[in-house]
Amino acid sequence: MQVEPIAMRADVVVGLAVSATIALGAPIVLLVVWRRRTGAHWASAPAGAFVFFVSQIILRLPWQIPLGVWLGPKISGSVALTTAWLAASALTAGLFEEIGRWAGYRWLIKRARTFDDAVMYGIGHGGIESILLVGISLVSTLALYLAFAMGTLPTMPPEAIEVVRTQFEKLNGPDTFAGGVERLMSLAVHISLSVMGVLVWVRNDRRWLAYAIGWHFLSNFLGAGGAMFLVKATGSALVGELAILPFALASIFFVVRWSK
Repeated sequence: MQVEPIAMRADVVVGLAVSATIALGAPIVLLVVWRRRTGAHWASAPAGAFVFFVSQIILRLPWQIPLGVWLGPKISGSVALTTAWLAASALTAGLFEEIGRWAGYRWLIKRARTFDDAVMYGIGHGGIESILLVGISLVSTLALYLAFAMGTLPTMPPEAIEVVRTQFEKLNGPDTFAGGVERLMSLAVHISLSVMGVLVWVRNDRRWLAYAIGWHFLSNFLGAGGAMFLVKATGSALVGELAILPFALASIFFVVRWSK
């Protein structure tokens, strides 16, 4: 269908393309580099991806997303209720993913409980999240943005066209890099969580499972909450990602510490 085209901005196209490339390609590049450097088992990466798929795509998101949509209008005017929902979402993410990660070590890669394999496991876990939940979405957004710029769209309801047009007209170049930046930082957190998970077995101490759940909860709750606050305060999605930076840096420090 033909619509009035929007003014295409080169910086927006580049930002979306770079973010999509990072979300889709960074996990694969990191996987290949880590495998060549350490010789870690290839099977650890698909095991991590499988754990994420089961714990999130199959067990959590099918009820968590509809519940969030239903609750959204009811809690939008309450800071306390919105914060409670954010905390509950962060806690369930930690519980489902970290117990799932523990189960993967228990049954899928019980012969590969080493530091190098834990990193591979984390790359697979965080990588499939990056590809399925962010990378594909960014590619779709870029394609739709280009379609709007050319004035040729797939069939869409008129009200949806206006909503999307308004969103696209507000886009700016720097903010379109936010998705890629966020994925790199989240990948660092996922790797640290997988290292915590392997310590349950290496040190025979289940407290590390609790630590992993707690770190997952804090990074999601404070990272997402802080990002929302910064975006609201500054109007910049890229600035909002600064809320996740401390967790990414702490995760990298933790991984380097335990690599020694």
